[in-house]
Amino acid sequence: MRKRFRIGEIAKIKNIDAQTLRYYDKLGLLSPAIVDEQNRYRYYSEEQFIEVDRIKFYKMLGLSLEEVKKYKSIHQVDEAIKTLQMQKDELDNKIVKMQAVSKNLETIIERIEKTKERYENSGSLIEVQSCDAIYGVIGDCQTIHDWYEFEKKLLELTECYPNYSEVGHNHGLSFIYNEQYLNHVEREHLVKILMPIEQQFMNDPNVEEYSLGQCILTYHQGSYSRIEETFSKVRQYIKQEHLSIRGDIITTSIINSFIINNQDEFLIEIKIPVIN
Repeated sequence: MRKRFRIGEIAKIKNIDAQTLRYYDKLGLLSPAIVDEQNRYRYYSEEQFIEVDRIKFYKMLGLSLEEVKKYKSIHQVDEAIKTLQMQKDELDNKIVKMQAVSKNLETIIERIEKTKERYENSGSLIEVQSCDAIYGVIGDCQTIHDWYEFEKKLLELTECYPNYSEVGHNHGLSFIYNEQYLNHVEREHLVKILMPIEQQFMNDPNVEEYSLGQCILTYHQGSYSRIEETFSKVRQYIKQEHLSIRGDIITTSIINSFIINNQDEFLIEIKIPVIN
């Protein structure tokens, strides 16, 4: 008598869920090959062990079940090679993107940890420090429409730069204000938004160098609604130290709503280029 297996038996042997096998049956991807003439029960054959392995192999390649059905109909080696190469290329692209996400997450974690440590050591201390230039993509965003257009540009650049992902630009954005912002005039609108890019891309026509040099450096901890308290202290410091603002104000949310859903835990870095 021909060897046959119940669905539970083949599921156990092949380490696959029985419900998955039922779903394959429903799709016409893999149906029991043997029907008992007496009880009408359906069974899997020994040969179908290989079919299960083939499906698992195709799924490992990242093929959808519909693609698996199509691939099973391939009988020419050249066509098989072409399909496998296309799948490899797609997987390679996914790997590059996932590596970019991983790299950005690593950068975000490092940035949070370092800034958090600096803040814990210095608190809301205001001081003048030499700051490195920022290389980035700058967008004028004075309206919601401007923001939408800038987001479209970022999407294009995300495809261009293998080191960047949406994870990176969502957290990496810096907000640039003019001096009026410090004196709370027209503060409801952003002047510019900057997406930092690694220096290796500085020759790209989309990337600009944003020089900083000597800057007032301080931090604001807590909700955005209370940032005026920090700017008030900055104004007093500027007056006390007889400083002049020589460039735009850059605020970067180190810990924000992307990271934690608690406004009291927000941490914002503030840099204001000045002349001593």
